[in-house]
Amino acid sequence: MECRLRLDPTSGVTVTSGAAVLSRIAQLILGEPSSDRRLGSITLHSHQRSAVERLQSAIDQFNGALLCDDVGMGKTYVAIAIASRFSRRLVVAPAALASMWQNALDATRVDAAFVSFETLSRADTRARHHKIETGPGYDLVIIDEAHHVRNPRTNRYFALERLVRGAKVLLLSATPIHNRRGDLVALLSLFLGSRAHSLTSAELALCVVRRAQKQLEQGLRIPAVLPIEYHELPDDPSLVEQLMELPPPVPVRDGGVAAALIGRSLVHQMSSSEAALNEALKRRIARAAALSASLEAGTYPTARELEIWIYGEGALQLGFAELLSAPIADHEELLAAIRAHLAALERILGQSCVTSTADLARAQIIAAVRNSNPGGRSVAFAQYAETVSMLFRRLVRSGKVAMLTSHGARVAGGSLTRSEAIARFAPRATGKREPSAADAIDLLLTTDLLSEGVNLQDANVVIHLDIPWTVARMEQRVGRVARLGSLHGEVTVHALRPPRSADEVLRGESIVQRKWRLAKESVGTSASRPRLEGFPDSAASDSETDTESTPGKTERLRTILDSWITIAHVDRCSRTGTTSQTLVVATVEAVEPGFVAAVSVHDAPQLLVGSSDGVSIEVDRQIDVCATVGVIEAPTDQPQLEHTIRRISDWLSVELALAAAGLGASAALNRKEITRRIDACIDSAPPHLRTSRLAIAAQARRVATSPQCSAIERDLETLLESELPPEEWLRAIASLQTKAGQSNPASTDPLRIHAILLLRPRT
Repeated sequence: MECRLRLDPTSGVTVTSGAAVLSRIAQLILGEPSSDRRLGSITLHSHQRSAVERLQSAIDQFNGALLCDDVGMGKTYVAIAIASRFSRRLVVAPAALASMWQNALDATRVDAAFVSFETLSRADTRARHHKIETGPGYDLVIIDEAHHVRNPRTNRYFALERLVRGAKVLLLSATPIHNRRGDLVALLSLFLGSRAHSLTSAELALCVVRRAQKQLEQGLRIPAVLPIEYHELPDDPSLVEQLMELPPPVPVRDGGVAAALIGRSLVHQMSSSEAALNEALKRRIARAAALSASLEAGTYPTARELEIWIYGEGALQLGFAELLSAPIADHEELLAAIRAHLAALERILGQSCVTSTADLARAQIIAAVRNSNPGGRSVAFAQYAETVSMLFRRLVRSGKVAMLTSHGARVAGGSLTRSEAIARFAPRATGKREPSAADAIDLLLTTDLLSEGVNLQDANVVIHLDIPWTVARMEQRVGRVARLGSLHGEVTVHALRPPRSADEVLRGESIVQRKWRLAKESVGTSASRPRLEGFPDSAASDSETDTESTPGKTERLRTILDSWITIAHVDRCSRTGTTSQTLVVATVEAVEPGFVAAVSVHDAPQLLVGSSDGVSIEVDRQIDVCATVGVIEAPTDQPQLEHTIRRISDWLSVELALAAAGLGASAALNRKEITRRIDACIDSAPPHLRTSRLAIAAQARRVATSPQCSAIERDLETLLESELPPEEWLRAIASLQTKAGQSNPASTDPLRIHAILLLRPRT
């Protein structure tokens, strides 16, 4: 871009105060919160309206976005506000959240279709290696509790790929990372495709929005979550030793078994309760007995055949092994191994039932916590239904106790529905009438079935009956209570520490802390750093966990920019009278020379910073430069301004050239083979067909070089291996273009510079 600017009123450039330029930059980059405060009967708060505009901008640019605000900040209504801007809307979520979503849609007077994850899991997978047909044509697909589809190898993920094909995507999850960074990549791939593997921090900052509860505006209060109070349990080291030294089991004929993991799994169940351990032992005994019976009959069953031995409620039903499985010779060694495994299981079960003391201690601890909270409500979470059932049996006589598992809810008087139990426990959160004293529930024992998507703000105490494999699950549990709308000032959290010997086995590899650190570094987490006695990594210095996530840095940068608007409001000289078409310029003193600029690239706002290292849109560099901006004004120098504009123009030229060559900062993978085949189709065309083939090849090239979702990338891989004739192959590639993949109309000039703050070194 040829730059011939003069600093006079006719050049379209206005030299003004530094405060005015800072304000202009901040307003352009931060944007204005949505003016639509009302959504049906719901009033959106400022942080929700800000999220709506940020997410809509990301959806326009990337075809999707991820909102991973802390639990309890109202993500559902943010999603519905965005959905109201589309015509055909779909919500995908756990089946347990269907009624919650319907209530929210009714309150906002917005309609949307609903599909559960469980339905997707049952979808037909036979089309997995064939061309995917276009779905029903939704404009927007909202995926709530999106971490449930973080595994791209599952039937659920593949079905969801097909469902979102051609649609914009909005992901909702306070805990998108559970085990590895690949969880986040898999989620973003639903709309970014293979680009998700190489996202820059600048791109991640745009398409992932996460705010912490502490960032809420004044007047909105979420209860403060107090540090976890841990409770000790009796220990039985000999039991843990026996579990870890179990004789290895015998695998079924068509599978293997991770013998080392069986012991750890049983210890994990023991750390929840002896009841959970005993039930797990009974299931394993039933399986081992069935396999032993089959081997004694001279047959060796597959996993499917072993299902004939149905185990339930402590009963083992044996089929006729001779009729069900294939015969096997030389099976004595296998039979001896399974008998040794079976005998060890039965011995451990017998010992556990006789020496059981930990479950009594668990019940006493829960009773004590409850007694310390008179007039309050407590919710206790466990991973295993047997733990919940055991505690219910021990505590139900004290009154006002309920249990809730996947099988339904129970109180002292018998069974009731899930919704009735929740309404009696949290009438205010569910909008129900306060129950009578006889029907009220102040202790709810539940599995992690209620750890997602349910509002339980009436409670002020959360109890972890066991420690799950991920801190994300603990964060979700607390998030049911520490939410907007709570009348409590603080939430107390208790946890039953696993018996010491079990703790040493389960945390030998610092599983919980490793996953906490990964989540903190990738997207951030509101969960406090696990500090458990006996944890090998618990003595690590806090400096080791100071790494800030990209979304966290983004919010820090936005805080800096927001302060610039405040400064400008105080500065009376900031009223420049300039129009939105005017480039405003100022110069201030700084530590190093450089600039801060607000520009639009194809109508998308960008914050550029320049220093001796070059021009950058990376968040780290933006923070470094913006943090050095001073308040002392300096004269604006025309050569420095013209040089800065040339630097910005050169930066854009390089970015556009890289993008056109498929070498951008984040680019789709494995597209070069497709473009080479497109070129070959043109080269092989007869002269009389070349003109028509060039036209269809241009459409195919746009598909091959444009960002695409994972479903279309899967189609491209399938077509790359096909042997279709050139003309038909090109048309098949071109037909993959979807509405979501089409670029929005942009201005003819790809670059507009709105404001530049020149930084001059202090003398």
